[in-house]
Amino acid sequence: MDKISIFCDLLIEANKTTNLVSKNDEQKLMARHVADSLKFAEILTLNSELSTLNLTWADIGSGAGFPVIPLCIHLPQIKFYAIEPRKKRCEFLNSVKQKLGLQNIEMIQRRAETCGLANMDYVSCRAVGSLQEDFDRAKKILKPGGRFLTVKSKRIIDELRAKNDKLLKKAKIWEYRLPPEELEYAMVDISILPL
Repeated sequence: MDKISIFCDLLIEANKTTNLVSKNDEQKLMARHVADSLKFAEILTLNSELSTLNLTWADIGSGAGFPVIPLCIHLPQIKFYAIEPRKKRCEFLNSVKQKLGLQNIEMIQRRAETCGLANMDYVSCRAVGSLQEDFDRAKKILKPGGRFLTVKSKRIIDELRAKNDKLLKKAKIWEYRLPPEELEYAMVDISILPL
């Protein structure tokens, strides 16, 4: 928690000059962004998946570092790749890496489509695009049998269910609410079938 608190302090300081998160979100970084980020680990820990050695995890559109920085701190045994095309955000993430001494993360200043990664065990994203767009980006860098994880609002998931969305039918979905939030969320988990 010390490193996560320092990360939040660094983010608030950097947010004065670089738009990383909404000013309204600064007061609820822990309750909203950090807790939401750690939901990724909670879901996988329930299935005892994170004990395997040499796991790799790419986070698409890492932005201000959610979920990748809290996950990197919480799961030091996993090698993380933060994919973020915007230079200032990559510079911020690199400064966080340096200041917190994080050895298990590498920043890639590119779009997911051109990041050069392949055969990832996990790919995550948060607030990037539609479920289909995010999945299309992720599947290009996942290994067969790899997992794509994303968070969407429950409302979006309900709309996709109503449309009988084919991709959603392949997904495992965990619905949750963060204590101070009124909105409901859904963690979407889609496996890439082995060839």
